[in-house]
This record gives sequence, structure tokens and C-alpha cells, in this order.
Amino acid sequence: MFSALRPVQNNHWVISITLVVLVFLVLVKWNKGNYFFSFLNSLYSSTFFSRKFLEKRRIDLHEILLFVSSLLGLSFFIFIILNEGAFEIMIYLQILLLVTIILLSKYLIEKIVGDLFELDQLIAKYLFYKQSILSWLSLFLLFPVGLFLYFQDIDKPTLIMISIGVSVLVYVFKLFSFVSLYQKHILAYWFYFILYLCAFEIAPYLIIFKVIKIN
Repeated sequence: MFSALRPVQNNHWVISITLVVLVFLVLVKWNKGNYFFSFLNSLYSSTFFSRKFLEKRRIDLHEILLFVSSLLGLSFFIFIILNEGAFEIMIYLQILLLVTIILLSKYLIEKIVGDLFELDQLIAKYLFYKQSILSWLSLFLLFPVGLFLYFQDIDKPTLIMISIGVSVLVYVFKLFSFVSLYQKHILAYWFYFILYLCAFEIAPYLIIFKVIKIN
């Protein structure tokens, strides 16, 4: 009789990425415990943003760690969507690089446009707000779902669609919450703000959706 060997998938890169994300989160919690728990509750509490908006805006190390962790988690979820089978680190790194370039470029362009329209303070709050929401969703929803899909043999399309749907609904709801919270400031520049939303919040995602559909 011939014994068939079961192929063993090497998961060390996935485990390494998970450990990096966990180490970054532990570092933030260890050095900025109040900030970490406030960020953890930011999806249903406005305390986190109220405190940050009162501070002089500067980029701290713990914010960078959370941002990098969210990039790793979001890129892994996108990798799960686009790829089947074994984990290939080069494909993941390409996705990570592309996601990083898109988010950073979008952030810098929006900052420049905000300065041009003299909306720098409002836009700075808005950018921090939506980036924090995106980081939260990437870390505590999309990344865990990506790990679950990678290690478990289940109905992948259904769970992916549910995860994306929930993320989009939460993201849009929180953006409308920001608009309602600062409507007095936004109404003073409502025309520019609408142009801003159409140019940087609606058009890019329509283009990405069109490219994916064509491919």
C-alpha cells in the first residue's frame, strides 16, 4: 500500500504578520493605556475624538503604530479576497505597498486641498476622524475575519460580502455622524465641502469599483 502525504501549508508569514500587529497593539496599550481603550471604544463613543480635537494636532508614535497595524490588517483582508490557496508573501507585500501609497497620497492631497480652500482645521479633524474609523475597522473587524477565512474552510464569498457590507455601513454612518456633529462649521463652507466629498470620497471608490469590475 502506498501512503499519501497530506500537503502542509506553511503559515509562518501569516503568523508573523499577526504577531507584529499584536506587538504594536500591546506597545500602544502599555505606553498609552487610556488612549488605547478610548480608541477601542471610539466606534460607539465620541469621547476619543472630543479629546483629540481639543489637543494640538500632531502625529504621535502610538498613532503611527496603530496606522501601520491597520495597514497590515487591511492588506491581509484584501489579499484573502483577491487570492486563493497558499499565502504568497510577495503578493501580500505588493498589496500592502499599493494600499499604503493610495491612503497616504489621498491624505496628502486632501490636506493640500483643505489648505487651498482655507478649511485646514475642519479638514484636519475630518481626516483624523475617518482614518481612525478605518483603522478600527481594519484592526478589529477585517483583519480577524481575514484570519478566520484563511485558517477555516468555510463559505468565503458570503462572509466576505457581509464583512464588507458591515464595514461600509459603519464607515458611512460614522462620516454622517461627523457631518451632523460639525454641521455649523460645514454649512459655512457647504459648497466646498460637497465638492470635496464628491472628489475625494465618492469618485475614487467609483473608479476602483470600475477597475475591479473590468478586471
